[in-house]
Amino acid sequence: MGPIGRLLVCAFALPLLGAAELHVWVDEHGHTHVTDALPAGEAATEPGELRTLWGEDRLGEPLAPTLAGSSSEADRQLRALRAALEDLERGETSRAAVQLREVLRQEPSRAEAHFVLAILEGRRGHLDRAETHLRSFLDAAGDRFPGWRASAERRLAQLEDERRLMRSSEAGELRLVSLAHPDFRIQADQALLATGSTDFARTVVRYLDDVRSFVGERLASVPAEPMGVVLYGRASYLKTHGHRFSFQTVGFFDGRIHVISAAHPAGELRSLLVHEYTHALFREQTGGDRPYWLNEGLAEWIERASQARPPLSRDERQALRAAIDEGRWPTLRRLAPSFSGLGDAQARLAYTVSTAAADWLLRHSDAAARARLLALLGEGRPDDEALRTVLGRDTAAIDAAVRREIRGQFAEPPTPAAGKPPAPAAGKPPAPAAGG
Repeated sequence: MGPIGRLLVCAFALPLLGAAELHVWVDEHGHTHVTDALPAGEAATEPGELRTLWGEDRLGEPLAPTLAGSSSEADRQLRALRAALEDLERGETSRAAVQLREVLRQEPSRAEAHFVLAILEGRRGHLDRAETHLRSFLDAAGDRFPGWRASAERRLAQLEDERRLMRSSEAGELRLVSLAHPDFRIQADQALLATGSTDFARTVVRYLDDVRSFVGERLASVPAEPMGVVLYGRASYLKTHGHRFSFQTVGFFDGRIHVISAAHPAGELRSLLVHEYTHALFREQTGGDRPYWLNEGLAEWIERASQARPPLSRDERQALRAAIDEGRWPTLRRLAPSFSGLGDAQARLAYTVSTAAADWLLRHSDAAARARLLALLGEGRPDDEALRTVLGRDTAAIDAAVRREIRGQFAEPPTPAAGKPPAPAAGKPPAPAAGG
């Protein structure tokens, strides 16, 4: 998410999608969209099914097969497209966007790149850019990609719905409508219900059922009472809550979950609900938000797991290793009471460290142990006492274990034997001996 979007000011908050780096690309089943990579020396015969978030389509348009090692321009373009899709699968959306834009720089009419960039821009809330890519796709696709063409036409209609929702929300006062559910007290912006599809309420209920089950399985806990959830159109949310934060947000928790929804909600709403529900459950079980690194780390980890994404991307692991080497690692003990006072770069690093620590904790405990840890914190036990009781390690020991793991994921330069000079670099003659 964005650099300061989750600094904790009065409540947990998520950054505005239109201004934040994208972290979500999943279908309703929690799977990222996938195109299988080619085995070495073979041509693809059954490419993977491309699954997208915006609208929850299952799109079966395969990329054309290429032969490994081919140097033709067409095959280079296809390999670049596959690389971008693999980056998206890992959650590295910025890298994927760069790849796709490079494809279009070299071949402006490449239909596949326009389609996927339309999804990316729509997910970020960039409606005009999404529309431009959708229309470019339709112009370039011709009679090809019938499934994608049908999806593009439907998405163009959805963009008009989103614009109508924005105008409606800006013009009128917020009116909330209650939706029945045994485990949640749900209220939705009337403008959402009026503008969205007839399946809006059904989709929201399905997501909340999924979120409760998914988080409950990982923390072996459910709320003791129905949890409040309020869904807003973007304009209504900003009018109602924009003054509460020094940065733009898409959601927060203050005893109830408050989130922005599209008129046609898809996986981005599910991810917001997963994240905020985890914070809400943490607070209910522990009576507070501390230790913040555990609270935020669990929410990040569970959100990524719900998207079938790895806990940390390659870039994040590299950033953690650099922070260790350069002495910039923020210790878990420093992050336990608060993330306040951190600059943008420090905040990004703090959330990544917290996610890495949560990943270590989740790999070294089962759901029952995690539930016990939250219960001990809820009894008022100090962080270190609760951690030692459940995991056998305190905050500092967990911090050290995470740093060792990060170091172990990268090759270390060999240590020269005692009395023996290091080997010379390849292609460079050894330095002359002293006095030589």
